[in-house]
This record gives sequence, C-alpha cells and structure tokens, in this order.
Amino acid sequence: MNKVIKAVRGMDKQMGVILFLLVVITIVMALDNPYFLTVHNFTVMAEGFLFEGIMALAMTLVIVSGGIDISVGGVFPLSAILMALMVRSGYNYYLAMLIVLLVAAMIGFINNELRRILKIHPMIVTMAMLLTLRGLNLAITDGRVISRLPLGFIEMANKRLMGLSWPMLAYIVLAMVWFVLSKKQRSFLHVYFVGGNPASAALSGIRTENVYRMVYMLSSMLAAVAGILATMVYNSASSNFGQGIEMRVITAVAIGGASLTRGGIGSIEGTILGSLFLAMIYNAFIMSGVSAYYQDVFTGLMLVIAVVLRTQVFRKE
Repeated sequence: MNKVIKAVRGMDKQMGVILFLLVVITIVMALDNPYFLTVHNFTVMAEGFLFEGIMALAMTLVIVSGGIDISVGGVFPLSAILMALMVRSGYNYYLAMLIVLLVAAMIGFINNELRRILKIHPMIVTMAMLLTLRGLNLAITDGRVISRLPLGFIEMANKRLMGLSWPMLAYIVLAMVWFVLSKKQRSFLHVYFVGGNPASAALSGIRTENVYRMVYMLSSMLAAVAGILATMVYNSASSNFGQGIEMRVITAVAIGGASLTRGGIGSIEGTILGSLFLAMIYNAFIMSGVSAYYQDVFTGLMLVIAVVLRTQVFRKE
C-alpha cells in the first residue's frame, strides 16, 4: 500500500489528470452505454488508434530532444504505398518490409541533416519534407488506390498470434521495448540530457548530433512500421492514408506530458496514456453519435490545453 501511495505522489501531475479523466470517461460511458465496457469495444477502440500509438512512441523522443517531426504524415502513406507496390510486384514480403524501413530511415537521416546544415527549426524542415512526400505519394499512385495484393500476403496479414492482430502485437512489443529502453538504455537517456540543455550535454561528452540523428531516424522508421501495418490491415495503400495523423500523434505525446515548448520533459508511459485517452475519446464520440468531423476540433483543443497545462499549470522549474 505504501508503495502505491509513493508511486501516486511521485506521478507527473499531468499524467495524474489524464488518469483521472480516463476513469471519469469510463464511468460516464459505462452508465450511458453498457456496450462500452465489453472486450469487443475495447479491442475496436485500441485498434482504431494503433497506428498513431506506434508513431507516438518515437515522436516522444523527438519532442523530448527539443524537436518535432511533422514529416511522419508523409512517411506513413509512402511506406504503405511502397510496401503494396513491392508485394504486388512479387517481392519477398520480409525483404519488402526491410526496404521500406531503410527508405524511412534515410528520410529521417535527411531531415536531421537538413536541420543541422541549414540550422533552421526542425518544424520547418519536417514540414517541407511532409509537403514533398505528399506530392511524391500522389505522383507514384496517380491519386489511385493500390489494391489487388497477392492472396498469400492477405492470408499472412490476417493471421493472429495469441488472438492479437499484427498491429496490436507490434504496439505491445514496441511499447514495452520503448519503455524499458527509456529507463535503462544510455542513448535513450541522453535524449533527455540533450533536450534539457544541449550545450551542457555537449560539454559533458554526449555527441548531441548522434542523438538528434537517432531520434529522427527512429521517428521515420516507426512511421514506416505503421504504414506497413496499414497495408496489412486494409490490404491496399493510398496517398490518402493517415490524413492529419501527424497532428494526432503530436497531440497524444503532448497530452501525455511532453513539453512542446522546451526539451527534456516527457515519458513513454505518459505517451501511452495520452494515446489511450485520445482513443477512448474518439470511441466515445462514435458511440454517442457525435459527428466524426468534431474529432479534429477536439484534437486541436486538447493540443492547446496540453501545452497550457505543461507550460503554465504544471510547469517544472
């Protein structure tokens, strides 16, 4: 009991608020709709936000480092498109996945190099990359959906392990790995030092550019993982995949307690909670009959509220 009390006291205040709101939403929705607490609904709710959840894990490191990566909104559909094209052309499925991941890693590498060489804010660099990739995606697909994928690929995509879909399994594994690494792995811990004070981190011997390169490459690669999984889920690919997904990802990270105005603040567990919170809210919208168009309105409001909470109410000195 003492350990529980100690954990609650040591909890980040913003995470505490999110946990409280999750409990309140669960109670209200359960009273309004008995179907809300069913296993099937929770499965649907989780699977509806898995792509954002996967991308948010790496976005946490980018934001903690003091940067931001908007280009994931272009990497996500590009990865799905490349995967679908290669599979349809007869490539080995796993070789196709590896190639997609390598392409994504290169995009992340380019993002960081442009940031380093041009010495401009990563938001501008990654926004330019997003626009470039959107144009490239349209050029590759000619605005059409890539479908008619091989039956063998569809059968593989539909397989389940321990009753879990591939996206669900991937998210659980990645979330566990990211959580452990964020607490134990030196490179991940360096992200906090660099984000908190780059100059001091450099003086202490940390190779700051290596840290920046790592977080941007990981961000693009997890966006590629999400894109590959989207191809498997929908058995198709399109340049329209993931419209606005970059904002939902950033919002999930911000809701989880990461600071968009200063580096060094944020956690993987907070991001997981933030992703769960958004997934639950979107699910509540659907079950309550609220128009899906209001989801973007809510996302925008939550982004502002999360930033205000972190910078004004729960400010860390």
